[in-house]
Amino acid sequence: MSLFDTRFYDFDVHLVSESPDSITRFALQAKRYGYSGIAIANSKIDELDMGNIPEDFSIYGAVEISSKPSRLRDEIKKYRGSKDILIVKGENEEINRAAVETAGLDILLQPVRFNHIIARMAGDNSIVIGFNTGSIIHMRGEARIRELRIMRTNLKYARKYDLKMILTGSPYSHYDLRSPREMAALASLFGMTEKEAAEAMSAVPLWILGRKSPEYIQEGIEIV
Repeated sequence: MSLFDTRFYDFDVHLVSESPDSITRFALQAKRYGYSGIAIANSKIDELDMGNIPEDFSIYGAVEISSKPSRLRDEIKKYRGSKDILIVKGENEEINRAAVETAGLDILLQPVRFNHIIARMAGDNSIVIGFNTGSIIHMRGEARIRELRIMRTNLKYARKYDLKMILTGSPYSHYDLRSPREMAALASLFGMTEKEAAEAMSAVPLWILGRKSPEYIQEGIEIV
């Protein structure tokens, strides 16, 4: 069985214009590429028109939390009881530290200045490290080189501390979507193996969804 004969997900999709058919275009294109579902960030999915979404395709909610480090912990606590997938962009070391110190965050996306201490705390709170392949596509020259260097460093720490990893293209248009095989090819540019990439789009998203289950208490414990 191929690594790519499974269910795939992208958990950081953005609707720039919430027109009635934009979510439909995203869903149809994602399904055509082989995805089983997507998570829409910072949109009220209950208010979107889901009438033309394929029956075997899932739409989830996500909240991309953007706040000063001093308020970040409170924002994570505010949403952590919800079904939404919680994401923080790791824009600097201060934000990274505040994010990983707070239980309930799902994904720390593309952290800058990731290090041993932050990686260890991310592991303690079962936080997934996100890699945005969309940045590789849209950046050029020195900016792309710096971004790949950051992603190689993050991959090194994720492996060392056995952190779960997730891949996203962070698309803002259905034209930005890439197939799982293309995503894996992009991830190989910073050293991720094909197996790691496949798991980062399948097993890990499913693990995050499992944490949102009412039966989930904490890592390794379920209500029976």
